[in-house]
Amino acid sequence: MTGTGVTDVSVVRAGTTLLRHVTLQAAEGELLVVLGASGSGKSTLLRVLAGLDAVDAGAVVIKGRDVTHLPPGQRRVSMVFEESALIPFLDVSRNLGWGLKVQRVPEAEARERVTGRARQLRLGRLLPRRPGELSGGERSLVGIGHALVSVPDVFLFDEPLGDLDAVQRTEVRRQIVDAVRKLGVTTFYVTHDQAEGLAVADRVALLHRGEVVQVGRPRDLYDRPANLLVAGFIGAPSIGLLPARLVVSGGMAGFRVGTRTLPLWRPVPDPLLDSVDGDVVLGLRADDVSPATPDSDPDRVVLDATVLHVEYTGRQNVVTAAVAAPPVTAPGVEAFEGTTLSVPFPPRAVVRPGDAVRIAVDATRAHVFDAVSGRALWHPDDVGAD
Repeated sequence: MTGTGVTDVSVVRAGTTLLRHVTLQAAEGELLVVLGASGSGKSTLLRVLAGLDAVDAGAVVIKGRDVTHLPPGQRRVSMVFEESALIPFLDVSRNLGWGLKVQRVPEAEARERVTGRARQLRLGRLLPRRPGELSGGERSLVGIGHALVSVPDVFLFDEPLGDLDAVQRTEVRRQIVDAVRKLGVTTFYVTHDQAEGLAVADRVALLHRGEVVQVGRPRDLYDRPANLLVAGFIGAPSIGLLPARLVVSGGMAGFRVGTRTLPLWRPVPDPLLDSVDGDVVLGLRADDVSPATPDSDPDRVVLDATVLHVEYTGRQNVVTAAVAAPPVTAPGVEAFEGTTLSVPFPPRAVVRPGDAVRIAVDATRAHVFDAVSGRALWHPDDVGAD
């Protein structure tokens, strides 16, 4: 066994399965982000790696070493919890460095590591304070600093930025990434924030109800989601969904949405042959739809919709618009708000909830999913691969 991770691990507590046959391995020096909603098993996975939770089946490996039955102190891990566990009677300086003392790091080296990390995280003025005198964000920074002064076999970060404000989150996230890459230490980074995860990851693993749904590079999960669950979780604004029927006319494929047909401008791709005259679900990213104008691409089809929400971002208005179509019922659509599309409008456009709008849709950019299982059938990047 090589690398760091778990193989066929299951964890059951009080009759509830927290992890189900999970296999997930990170290569040496890799930063692997574990994404998922609350209750998906992300934190349990980290606790298993740290030795804080026992497994009911499977194996835990750190740097090729089977540590399944070793206690936490013998695993050489450095972990940051969502709520930093600081020693209340030690000041920040000693909280940062007590782990080095346990590891018997020479005093001069330990002092250099602590002061260097404190400088990087801007903790200098806090060094003489005790945890009870710190804000929640400051305690989080100290917990992160305590982890980063070590050189373990694996870093484990469990929602490390949860108590930080928006500016701090971006800055500290970069500092974490810079530190672990400089040290070359394998890192598991748990977060529910997909934007944060995509920004730092070498690879991403998405967990759902204790199972791994998809693992790959950030771009893989965005461009080639394995199913509707992944498509909906990855990307902002959220991918839009349209129920459709795959049809063929004159040898060319298209998708019938209500009374309109969205042409694919090509014969039916091989992976979609079994779905002809059947129901499918189209997934459309915001980049692939636009407000209809007299100058809109003639290859796009215009759909009528009603504005539900408008979010002004400065660069644009992100409009969530409902299309008159039956609801999508496939697995993985629970987080979606009906049959809607996310549409970027110009920043000065006057758009309000309840307004009728017309949306230009490019079906050649649609991801196609099975209407029953939610499984991906076809992606725009598959063009030329069939």
